Amino acid sequence: MSDSGSIWYLEEVDLFEWFCPVTKAADRYEKMPKRHFKKGEFIYFSDDTADKVFFIHQGAVKIAGYAPSGEEMIKAILHPGEIFGELAVFGEEKRQDFAQAIEDTEVCIQTREMVVSLMRDVNSFGRFLNTLVGRRVIYTQKRMESLLFKDARTRVIEYVLEQAEKNGKTLLDGAISLRNYLTHQEIANYTGTSRQTVTTVLNGLREGRVIDFDRKKIIIRQPEALRAQAS
Repeated sequence: MSDSGSIWYLEEVDLFEWFCPVTKAADRYEKMPKRHFKKGEFIYFSDDTADKVFFIHQGAVKIAGYAPSGEEMIKAILHPGEIFGELAVFGEEKRQDFAQAIEDTEVCIQTREMVVSLMRDVNSFGRFLNTLVGRRVIYTQKRMESLLFKDARTRVIEYVLEQAEKNGKTLLDGAISLRNYLTHQEIANYTGTSRQTVTTVLNGLREGRVIDFDRKKIIIRQPEALRAQAS
C-alpha cells in the first residue's frame, strides 16, 4: 500500500539518514546506536523525561495512555519509517503517554538537543517536524470525530482499513495482507469499543468472505467491499 496514508511521512526527508548511522549522514550529528526492544517491552513510560526522539527501523510500536477509569487507550500504531516522541522538541518535559513494542522492534534514537540542531540547520527537516505535529493534530481530531459520531462496527472496519493503508501488501489476486499486531481487546482499546464487539464484527466480515484472519495476519479478500461498508 502507499505510504501516503502515513501521517508521519514526508517524501523529501530521509529520516533514516538522520536517525540511523549510515555513511551519507552528516558526521556533525550524533548517531546513537540502534536499540532493540522485545515484544511487550516498554520504550518509555508516561511521566518519563521527554529528552529523546525515536525512529522505527524494524517492528511496530503502540502509543497509548490510560483513561481515568484505568482502561488503556491506544492512540496510534506505528510502523517502520515512522517517528515518535517528537513532542520532546516542542516543549514536552514529561511523557504524556507510553510507547510499547508490539513485536520485536529496533529503533534509532536522537537526543532532543540533536533534533533541535537538525531543525535549525536543515530547513527540510524543520519543515518536516512541524508538518508532522500539524498532521498529528488533524489525525487526533478525526479520531475524536469517529469516536463521537460513528458506530462501533464502522470504527472497527476503519481500523482494519487504516492499518492496511499503512502496512498492507497487495497480493496477486488483489487481496491485501497485513500483520495482525493487536489482540481483540487491544483493537477495542484503539476503537473505543468492546472486545466482544470487535470479535463479532471481524467474525461477521469473515463469514461474509470480506476478510480472513488469524493471530498473525489479516487478509482483506474484498477491499472495495470493505471500504463500502466503512462509508
